[in-house]
Amino acid sequence: MSHLCIESQLLSKERQNVTFLIEELTNIWDGGKEETMIRRRVEKLFADDPELKSPPLCTMTRDEEFTEATRKSAYIYRHFIPKHKLYPSSRESKHLTSVLFRAQPLATNLFIHMGVFVYCIKTMGSDKQVAKWLQLAKNLNIIGTYAQTELGHGSFLRGLETQATYDRTTQEFVINCPQLSSMKWWPGDLGVNANHALVMANLIIDNKKYGMHAFIVQIRDLSTHKPLPGVSVGDIGNKFGLGSTDNGFLYLKNVRIPLENLLNKNAEVKPDGTYLKKASDRLVYGSMVNLRVSIPKQCTDVLAKACTIAIRYSGVRRQGLLKPDGAEVPILDYTLQQHKLIPQLATVYATNFAGLQIQKKYEVFLQNLSNDDISDLAELHALSASFKASVSEQGTEGVEVCRRACGGHGYSQASGLPSLLARVTPACTYEGENTVLYLQTARFLMKCASKKAKDLPKSVTFLVQPTQMMNINNVTSLDFIVHCFKSRATICVQAAAKRLQQTMGQGVEINEAWNKNAVELVKAAKAYVMQFIVDGFTTFVKGLKCSKPTKKIFEDLCSLYGLHFINNNSGDFLKLGIITAHHCNLAEEAEIELLGKLRPNAVGIVDAFDFSDFSLDSCLGAYDGNVYERLFDMAKLSPLNKEQVHQASYKYLRPYLLEGRDILEGSKSKL
Repeated sequence: MSHLCIESQLLSKERQNVTFLIEELTNIWDGGKEETMIRRRVEKLFADDPELKSPPLCTMTRDEEFTEATRKSAYIYRHFIPKHKLYPSSRESKHLTSVLFRAQPLATNLFIHMGVFVYCIKTMGSDKQVAKWLQLAKNLNIIGTYAQTELGHGSFLRGLETQATYDRTTQEFVINCPQLSSMKWWPGDLGVNANHALVMANLIIDNKKYGMHAFIVQIRDLSTHKPLPGVSVGDIGNKFGLGSTDNGFLYLKNVRIPLENLLNKNAEVKPDGTYLKKASDRLVYGSMVNLRVSIPKQCTDVLAKACTIAIRYSGVRRQGLLKPDGAEVPILDYTLQQHKLIPQLATVYATNFAGLQIQKKYEVFLQNLSNDDISDLAELHALSASFKASVSEQGTEGVEVCRRACGGHGYSQASGLPSLLARVTPACTYEGENTVLYLQTARFLMKCASKKAKDLPKSVTFLVQPTQMMNINNVTSLDFIVHCFKSRATICVQAAAKRLQQTMGQGVEINEAWNKNAVELVKAAKAYVMQFIVDGFTTFVKGLKCSKPTKKIFEDLCSLYGLHFINNNSGDFLKLGIITAHHCNLAEEAEIELLGKLRPNAVGIVDAFDFSDFSLDSCLGAYDGNVYERLFDMAKLSPLNKEQVHQASYKYLRPYLLEGRDILEGSKSKL
């Protein structure tokens, strides 16, 4: 493949115009120069291993995608990790999960097995249960899934119908899905791979219900892999994306498991049927917050890939004239294209570095949790829930903006963008549907609104304090932008609390009052998390120690992120009295000016993500910019092009084509 094409030259020119050190930005993104070196070392191990090579994703059927993912996952966990000593105690292991996600265009599977099933055994099992199950699971001697969501119930856990009834005569639990809607539906790794399931079921002893508990249930024979008696299990079929994951169904009828298969670190059933609770429900829930903390980073990485593809492509795709007698220009020169893409780039940086603040809070929480201190659980739950919801939504919307910004080629699977969209979209639903998560955050906020500042965590005291307009003409000021978002959050939370109290004051029951005011409550939760993202990114930027050119990039991205949101929601800020019409005009002008400032550095900023061509798996986003040759080469790999004459065409269309041939030849003979 030639690297001297005009597109490659255009991308090289873009990089020559960059005003900052790309490597410095990469180091900041990774968390330090040494962290970049370690990540690259781990990525190279993946890139150099012939067992981890796969055909281009866009050429694979779903069955091929799943088969490849299973093969590679088994190899990674049983051979690759031990071979390279990527154990939890090593520095490299810190990057293993992120590299698995960012460096592999084909998503691996067994994520639920390793990330949830194993984790639940460690955190919810007794010492004896951990000793029995944990190493078996880590070695892939058993494959497990986390079976909670049901066909008829998802986020409303109290509505789950699967039952685990204790039979003291045999000292067994009898697991049942009493009706069709109660079968487990959606768990990853369940449909084809799993032979065990961690089933969340309502514990029943002597007709008394004790709520949801976790049970290890064997569902397939360990020799034949066939379903055991009473077990109906399989894949739920094709989805919007994630073809490598065997999301499954599990229908259990009178399946018996021994007493010891109830994970009993936090609650235990004695042989005589006595129920013993060992920990509060809040403590049990606290151990599961980790997934909501990790999901946003995955969404951010997906959006970073989409931005890389779209911005590189926009730097080489020439279309139209900006001067009547000039040459065609790259579409990245158009302000409208900049307005589509560069704010998405700002979103990547804002959500990534704000997310570091949540990660720090979570690490402190884990330290406190080891001492049975859960005093900060409510705030962490509210923040992680709304942050996961907001970042997954911004990621999904941003990837779609990037896809559309690439025109017709963005519709092609060869662009890599459709698969990225399919990869990020499910995050809006799994580990808590976003609307439900916002409402959970709103409950915390309503409690905050009813308290005095001295009784609240320091980070949320602003919610109960009065707001005032900030008279300033420099709308790009980070202090001004933070003030706008904090004021909006305060007003929205206080207004929602007031309306909720007024509704209940009219004699409406709390649940109905909550339902009537749900729109305002979700709005308050969204305002709260947006101020956190803006404040978190601003705090990071202000404290950043780096060269002036790189610092300026961060400051401009931070201002752009806030101003783009304000401009898209100016009516909200105006209605609440936070800004004036004059501020709106200034904000719109400032955003366009920031786009012009960032445009020369756009390619350099995405280069700093340091994605390899292999990980992007995109004809549009490769580092050399050689778009058209890559598209043509990929087209030749299409399964429909394996034969010059496709059998379907030959079989179903040939009779009519022969008729056309005879008609045309007859017309010629008459001439």
